[in-house]
Amino acid sequence: MSKVIPGLAAFLAAASWATAQDVQQQRILEEERRREMDEQARTDAAFDQPFVWDVGGWIHSEFIQLDDAPDREQRTLRYLDLRLWAEARISKRYVVYVRSQTEYTDFNSGDQFEGEDDNELRAFHIDQAYVEGDLSSENDEITVRLGRQFYSLGRGLLFNGLGYGGMGSWSSGRLGVRAFLAHSIIHDDDIDQSLPNNDDSRRAFGALELNYRLDGRHRVYGMALVERDLNKEDPENALQDWDYNANYLGAGARGQVAGDLHYALEGTYEFGSSIAAGSTEAEDIRAFAFTVMLDYRPEAGLSPYFAVEYLFGSGDGDRGSVTDTASGNLAGTDDEGFLPFGFVQTGYSLFPRLSNIHIFRLGGSFRPLESVEMFRYLEVGAFGYLYRKDEADAPISDSRSFLQDVDVGKEVDLFLRWRVASDVGISINYGRFMPGDAYAEQQDRDFISAGMTYSF
Repeated sequence: MSKVIPGLAAFLAAASWATAQDVQQQRILEEERRREMDEQARTDAAFDQPFVWDVGGWIHSEFIQLDDAPDREQRTLRYLDLRLWAEARISKRYVVYVRSQTEYTDFNSGDQFEGEDDNELRAFHIDQAYVEGDLSSENDEITVRLGRQFYSLGRGLLFNGLGYGGMGSWSSGRLGVRAFLAHSIIHDDDIDQSLPNNDDSRRAFGALELNYRLDGRHRVYGMALVERDLNKEDPENALQDWDYNANYLGAGARGQVAGDLHYALEGTYEFGSSIAAGSTEAEDIRAFAFTVMLDYRPEAGLSPYFAVEYLFGSGDGDRGSVTDTASGNLAGTDDEGFLPFGFVQTGYSLFPRLSNIHIFRLGGSFRPLESVEMFRYLEVGAFGYLYRKDEADAPISDSRSFLQDVDVGKEVDLFLRWRVASDVGISINYGRFMPGDAYAEQQDRDFISAGMTYSF
């Protein structure tokens, strides 16, 4: 999804030289909020009444501070997010769901990315709205959902975000199939910020995912995603087109190595066509990505969790930007830069896209006061990251790493999650990125967010 926090990302998109990085940096925060909302109690479908309805809400306040050198030493803002939802279930088989959103962003004076206003109110608008039907039979589970909704594929790297469209799933025994057709949210920022109309994303997606459970310990899956660029540049440019039409084929597996040790791996090949920089001619896309993770969650006091992960996305040595066409691939060469339309966690401060980069991630979490009832669900954790370029002479999604060196840098992240009560949650995220030799600017960069959520 090209913009995950609509009001906040609208400001971030104004910093033209770092737009893609800034928008990407906020995605994990919205994903955290979305998970909290989806975990809240919903209408009890077990009721025998032919018609059941429910309403509720969710309000989230957050403080965010980030270093933005060399453009600005620090940027500080406060963010307020109110979402109200209503749900109706008919005959226990059909669902109508609507969720609205109102958000307010307030920067410290002068910290905004564009214009003179340091605050922005985006009043009542639709966040999600869909109808769902359960068409299951005795041997088959079938669901269909239509509307503005959240879509994800595999681990979420290829696609992970809101869209307009439809999604269906079928499962029977060990086999499951899920598919969707979706259009990006119009008036959201496009992934390609070099477009003349970059604040109006128009892309179509079609996806298919097949899952097969080998046994009680292992599951394999295959994925296919087709993306078609429907953006129309306005005004027309006789020297530059912007079409990016990509196809993705991927496969993955998840399962248990032994005891409490689990694994997850996913690989993807990208092909299709993209327009080269300063050109109207299409070039072939040839790119790939790979992720593998081991995690260990033993049944022990303090609920410890440990994880180690490796992530890789191919790069293109003649690209000037991993996302933008106008500073993208060199004419006459294949485009080897991997460009997904989703994301996975790659660090709070740097949070790079998985393109032209190797990422090593190691860390874990635990509940230090699990025996104290009030703090039973307080979790703290830390992760360390090591970043290396795939192609030394190509950029990553943070355009500040423009020097021809593979050493991107390191990062340390700390976090705290506390479910204070069933309807109140607190989260604190901190990340410090320490630039490597790929950066001319060697100052460490900090990112911190502190938020509280109340559900009603």
